[in-house]
Amino acid sequence: MAIASVDSAGLVQPDRAVGKKDLGRSDFMALFITQLQYQDPMKPMDSYEMASQLAQFSNMDATMKMSDNMEQLLAYQTSQNNLQLLSLLGNEVQISGSNMGVVDGEATSTEFVLLERADSCVVEIYDDADNLVWQQDRGSVSSGTYELDWDGNDLLGEKVPDGAYRYAVRAQDTAGRDIDVDYRSTGRVTGLDFDGGSALLTMDEYVNAGVDQVIKVKK
Repeated sequence: MAIASVDSAGLVQPDRAVGKKDLGRSDFMALFITQLQYQDPMKPMDSYEMASQLAQFSNMDATMKMSDNMEQLLAYQTSQNNLQLLSLLGNEVQISGSNMGVVDGEATSTEFVLLERADSCVVEIYDDADNLVWQQDRGSVSSGTYELDWDGNDLLGEKVPDGAYRYAVRAQDTAGRDIDVDYRSTGRVTGLDFDGGSALLTMDEYVNAGVDQVIKVKK
């Protein structure tokens, strides 16, 4: 019959030991007790070393309890935040981004901000397959906020199907340099998804956005 060996530190090492990545409270105490059981009777652990190890165990135990409490607090805070987000359902919100949707032939209300005067400004709308469905040449425009007035018709004047769309503004100055554009969309919150650890809202059935994209809430 095989007999478990004793290593140089006085701890029993089974023949088929399986290592653990992390040690818990019970693991630490088991190691400590095993060390006491197999210590050299001629050289027992002195009181200072024993007190030091007990202090380490006490600190570890306190740290683990604090970590458990923080995890519980975080879970509680997340649940409270999620409950508060439920109040957004049915409300109108404005988000940052160029995504938009078409529901029952009506397009999401959108606007864009030009940070400086543009010598040329062209607005384009694409479907979810990146096909160009609508275009508008606004010519030379000053800096400021502009609403995107789209009736939901394509280039041929026919109604586009309901779904997800996005718009892009190509603005350039007199030197042909691109001008920065700030995109915004406004619609009604029709869904919330808490899967994956972060809340994701759905606006106008087709526009998905993170909570961090919300600029304002309109009641």
